[in-house]
Amino acid sequence: MTDLHGTEGTLVLDESEIASIASEMARAYTGMVRYYRDVYGLTVEKAEKKTRELVESGEGDDGALTGPSDQVSWYQLMELMEHEPKKAVAAWERVKHAAREELARGHRASTAVHGGLGSPWDRARLLAIREAFRQEWQPSNGIEAALIDTLAQAHYAYLFWLERLMGRGIGQVELDEGDLRWEGRWRPPPRLAEAEATRQAAGMVDRFNRLFVRTLRGLRDLRRYATKVTIQRAGQVNIGEQQVNVAADVAEPPPRQVGRSD
Repeated sequence: MTDLHGTEGTLVLDESEIASIASEMARAYTGMVRYYRDVYGLTVEKAEKKTRELVESGEGDDGALTGPSDQVSWYQLMELMEHEPKKAVAAWERVKHAAREELARGHRASTAVHGGLGSPWDRARLLAIREAFRQEWQPSNGIEAALIDTLAQAHYAYLFWLERLMGRGIGQVELDEGDLRWEGRWRPPPRLAEAEATRQAAGMVDRFNRLFVRTLRGLRDLRRYATKVTIQRAGQVNIGEQQVNVAADVAEPPPRQVGRSD
């Protein structure tokens, strides 16, 4: 396989990243061999030969370069790596860029809540909460941004279950009032399934409210107890195992001259 360590004419990948994606590509290759063996009943040798022919044909190359980033497979990257390693690395970088954009814009937080099944309105509602929280807290690093995403998710889920809890409660009250008005008596207590659903909704409301409060406390404490170091007129400071010379550019005063009396 083509070298990707940064020699002339090649793209550069970190050592650990090379090992990681190579492992995933190998697993994808093995999975395809297993597929031909189990589905088509081929021997391992014939299944491996069929997989090798498919890889060498390069039929799936274009998908990794032009298809939706969230649908690019390790097998597609492996095929592309076999023929055009630079394009394979470019495709991998494209996937990573799309993942960073998804996280930065809040869509990752939304898909985690909705599981890909939410409507545009559902997505916009969560993003509106997230935007309001980010404007308030102005996250300065990745940890703070992640905590704010968790805040938005918890508050969204809290509202989701609160709406269902209140809907069940209001619906039951309206039914009871209707029975009392028209029949002169209360409706019998709700069936067990209905009562259990109400208890579940109440429990979820409490759970997500607790998650919100706990996350908010964590974000507050992160900022309150963040270490701040102020150094004044120090020549060398030990930070962990590092020695930092903070006075290298500070002009030393001239040595004191001591005159000799005649």
